[in-house]
Amino acid sequence: MDVSQRNISVFIALALLFSGIFYISQSIETNRILKQQKEAVALRVAIDMNRLPVADPFLHYAGNETELREYINSLNTVLEAQDARLTVLDINTSGAGQGEKSEVLTLSAPHRNFYVAVSLDDSKPKFTFIFPLIMAFMAVATISWIRKKGLSDQRHGIQTSEKLPEFKLVVDLYSKTMTSNRDKLVSVQLANKPLCFYLALVEFCEVNPDTILNQNKEMPKELLDLADKYFYRLVELGHTIRKRPNFTNSLEKTLSEIRAALDEVLDAFPEKKVLFYPPKAHGEGSRSKLHSYGLSGVKKSDIDIIGK
Repeated sequence: MDVSQRNISVFIALALLFSGIFYISQSIETNRILKQQKEAVALRVAIDMNRLPVADPFLHYAGNETELREYINSLNTVLEAQDARLTVLDINTSGAGQGEKSEVLTLSAPHRNFYVAVSLDDSKPKFTFIFPLIMAFMAVATISWIRKKGLSDQRHGIQTSEKLPEFKLVVDLYSKTMTSNRDKLVSVQLANKPLCFYLALVEFCEVNPDTILNQNKEMPKELLDLADKYFYRLVELGHTIRKRPNFTNSLEKTLSEIRAALDEVLDAFPEKKVLFYPPKAHGEGSRSKLHSYGLSGVKKSDIDIIGK
């Protein structure tokens, strides 16, 4: 089903629904108005009952038909001026009604009952049913606009995602901060030791992907040399004049600081943690000789080092 056929089907369904609701609402409102107007007419006639010249065969009273008709006409004139939905047809004591869609209102009196025959107009103007059609048309137009906007936003989102640069971790040696090229507002500053050790770990693991780095084993000399290289670069940049830190001491604390910084930087990109995150030991793994804190799959090209 193409878009135009779908819109036509939706329009027809909504038009029928809104027309049905509109018809029921109009019927309820019309009945309410008619009830109020019948009560008003009954009250008016009840007030004037004692002076109305209505024929009463039981009392052998012929009444005054001309005067009664004038009273009914004056009553109808007032009702017409008020755009009432009923017309008084007759007032009698026999209970007879006249005309189609008529109803007889009964007024009780001490010695006799009066009956007021009224004609009811419960019709509904046909032109008002254009409103449900307008509502259905507006609903279809709105639905169509929302659908098109959703498709446009989806295409825009796809285009935007296609334009996004390849994800990279960004380490700035000038400011000693870690961030990402996707969200540079999230930036974490690192101390010298964890900063240098992490960059050395990335470089070492790329060259030696199969080496198991265990805390219970001696740290490879190549890894220490790389950590020293980055530390001396910080010295060249004027960040420190202190002696070189011992990278073999408090290794777990160093790794924890690195993980904490990565947690913050990669909070919006949890899928990247597997690549950049030094693995944690779990349970017995913390003492296992098989556990390695080395990085798996990360490359120097995955990290943009500013100031190297």
